[in-house]
Amino acid sequence: MKRIQPRWQLSTLSCALFTVISPTWAADTITNTTDSATNQTAPVQTLATLKFEATPKMTKDPDISAVAKTIVTREEMLQFGDQSVNDALRRAAGFQMPTPGQGPRGGGGASGMRFRGGGAPVFLINGEPVQGGPRGGMSVVDSITPDMIERIEITKQPSVAQASVSSSAVINIILKEPINNAGLGGNVRVGYGLAKSDQKEEQRKNISVQLDGRDSPWLYSLSANQMWNDTTSITQTQTSTETREQKRTTERKSQMLAPRVEYELDDQQKLVAELFYRNNESDGVRDDQFQHDKNDSIRLNTRYERKDKGNSDKIRLSVEQQNETESTESSLFNTYTDETVNEYGIAYDGVRKFNETRQLKFGAAAHSNELESNVSQSLDEQQYALYAEGSWKFTDRQTVTLGARQEWINRSGLVEYSDHHFSPVLAHRFDFDDTWSLQTNISQAFRSPKADRLLPTVSISTDSDAGSLNNPDRGGNPDLRPEKITAFESTLGYNTPAGGINITAYQREIDDYIEKVIRQEGTRFVERPQNQNNATTYGVEITGRYALKQTANGHSFMLNGQLSTVRAKVEDENHQERLVSDVAPYTASTGLSYNYQPWRISTSVNLNYIPEFTRALDNQPYERTSNERVNMDISITKRFTDGWATTLNARNILSTDYKERLTSQANGSLYESRVNQAIPSVLMSLEKKF
Repeated sequence: MKRIQPRWQLSTLSCALFTVISPTWAADTITNTTDSATNQTAPVQTLATLKFEATPKMTKDPDISAVAKTIVTREEMLQFGDQSVNDALRRAAGFQMPTPGQGPRGGGGASGMRFRGGGAPVFLINGEPVQGGPRGGMSVVDSITPDMIERIEITKQPSVAQASVSSSAVINIILKEPINNAGLGGNVRVGYGLAKSDQKEEQRKNISVQLDGRDSPWLYSLSANQMWNDTTSITQTQTSTETREQKRTTERKSQMLAPRVEYELDDQQKLVAELFYRNNESDGVRDDQFQHDKNDSIRLNTRYERKDKGNSDKIRLSVEQQNETESTESSLFNTYTDETVNEYGIAYDGVRKFNETRQLKFGAAAHSNELESNVSQSLDEQQYALYAEGSWKFTDRQTVTLGARQEWINRSGLVEYSDHHFSPVLAHRFDFDDTWSLQTNISQAFRSPKADRLLPTVSISTDSDAGSLNNPDRGGNPDLRPEKITAFESTLGYNTPAGGINITAYQREIDDYIEKVIRQEGTRFVERPQNQNNATTYGVEITGRYALKQTANGHSFMLNGQLSTVRAKVEDENHQERLVSDVAPYTASTGLSYNYQPWRISTSVNLNYIPEFTRALDNQPYERTSNERVNMDISITKRFTDGWATTLNARNILSTDYKERLTSQANGSLYESRVNQAIPSVLMSLEKKF
């Protein structure tokens, strides 16, 4: 590949980003447990015989940035009966969640998630970026349980202080802090689940352990979980001449071990070390085809942290090794892929809060990746970044945040590539009063394709229609160019301590948009990422939440809902426009959580809806129609004395099957269709806290 010349210039938009201030919203809160506006206006109480001064034991330093952030707490995840990070994120508008076992182009993990019609969001753990396997396999995120999490911070708008300004959505998982009292505490949870119908059966077993404690100045914790999932599924495929049913059995097992230790140097400084070991294996059988996939990794994160009131410094060091293998054996072909990634990173993040109205964030990062494969050339990658972001609260009700990020990237081996990009971001927030607010964000950014998208290696699909247009094999594309993104977003919010509603409008213009495109290669169809000339994604999101705090009789409940629309249009090289083939026009969900304290019972019901939609396939004479889908999940938790609790999770209640149909654009005749069954499942968990 030829060396790519620098693609950034001081365009009109770049200049505008540094000169225009636009109104914005305060904070997109789904579950923020503290309301800064309320805290600021709280009345001062004076007692008859005492003088009370506002000197709390631990002062929380609020971030005055105008970039919106959503907080999902561990308490909420436990209240809703969440079993994974994906369960918590489904209540956040803008995310189109994958459904396990439904459809050939995605899995149930975080790597299959979409955000506002684009790719998967960037995941961080305690501020450190994490990745999936070399070929997009499961990541550490898919193995983390709510017992390990203190909170999840979701930044939906571009921010130069995050790992990728171009992703629009950054999800930072903050792990649970060890308890403050001496000794050892934690919980153990075991679960068993069963889903069964006439033709399909799934058994799920898991056990997780969370331990933490403190022996000053040491703080320590250990998280471990083991999961087994055995599935027998039926896929029905149909063409214009025949109908076939395909039975497939799959055995999956996954384990993760995550010890963590902190050492407090003094009241302001500490050292932290986190180790993540993960192993995932999957064995599948379909007629004479055998599939064995394995992904294992070990990652070490270390950091030094210093906090002094509003000022902080953080130095992060990380190293990770991942190995992923895929083996497919049948009477027609045998394939074996073995790929390894070695990653090294160092980063610095600093915050300086000059006073209550001015704040500066700045930092630098360097990452190196080495990807080795037995079927393609090795790929080496080095990335460097510098960023600075300043926030100024110039009136009591207005805050502006201005930042910029400069990135460099070099690739060698399979791809000879060198480039650098400048990404400015401007955000403004206006609080009309203590409840109403308006927030706007405008940015210009670049996104280079991930290494796994560059590898040309093909992964063989399963089922009887494997390699067909409706269930293609998958591979990468070493000729991908980076996307160039211009984004605008504005949110009007009404928020009170009891809840509120937020309305967001957004638009993203993307040059060299990367889309998964299906082409015939030999006798089989293969899906690969490919640059399109231009794409536009835009839509409106409406989120609402209302919470009734516990009454004198012990009743409390929370009601939340979201409607997220997205329209993603692609313009090809011939300037022909069409809608992106696998992006639903909108998604809707609602959840109700109820707690009755005298009985110590918590219940929640979550309902999700995706409409039927039809989209044309790129450069193919067919249209794909995905059916309307409804899904309901129910969770009931009963707590007993001595730390015992039991939870019943019912998933896929009232769910519809996943159906796809390919029809001719010329006359509407059927070319091919497939149906994956969706059946109810029940998971029973027993928990003991100590």
